Amino acid sequence: MSRPAPAADVPGIQSLEIGLGLFDLLARQGSPCGLSDLARQAGMHRAKAYRYLVSLARAGWVSQDEQGNYAVGPAMRELAVLWLGRQDPIQLASAEARTLAQSLGQTCFVAIPGQAGATVARVFQPDRVVSINIAEGAVLDAKSSASGRAFAAWRDDGRCGLSRAVRQHIRTLGLAVVEGEHVSGVNALSAPVFDAQGGVAVVLTLVGPAPTLPADAGGATANGLRAAARRVSAALGAPAP
Repeated sequence: MSRPAPAADVPGIQSLEIGLGLFDLLARQGSPCGLSDLARQAGMHRAKAYRYLVSLARAGWVSQDEQGNYAVGPAMRELAVLWLGRQDPIQLASAEARTLAQSLGQTCFVAIPGQAGATVARVFQPDRVVSINIAEGAVLDAKSSASGRAFAAWRDDGRCGLSRAVRQHIRTLGLAVVEGEHVSGVNALSAPVFDAQGGVAVVLTLVGPAPTLPADAGGATANGLRAAARRVSAALGAPAP
């Protein structure tokens, strides 16, 4: 049972909202911030801002350095770790894959890394008569499949069988493209989804007949796939590119 969204006309605790607003402002600073500067930005009297910061510091949400400047405290890091631990990359990527399959009219699947190669975890088919049939659990190699190449490109060794130049080219594009190399007449585009440590958690792959899915890394379809992968990466807390 889902909870209703908080009603805008229901009164809340004003002091809590003010304190959270001040904390949000502090969290968005690029570096530790002095009390006077923070209070000025918040449009708040210095003494009032100080009292809020004292309470936040007692709870671990704010820390203060030797120069007296304020920054986000350890409680925020702990909360971020807990939140990130609850994010499911397959679930998040599946939501994007489902949308891509319907909006682009192509088969879209989520692949995860496996011992033998990229492994298909979730498959979403478009509402069309002609689509590419791929089974969940299928294993795709690094040399001829777009999914395998997308994983291999961000590895630092050459065990995948791809040359350094090919891996670098894929990284530059932000996308692996296969034009009929895995299955004749079938093209595929794969974009990596990164986790909070900057590793490839899963890949999103579009696969379709060559006449309807161009092997064009700069086209609208490829841009849409990259954008979807970036959204999932952001949700997983991946570092900004």
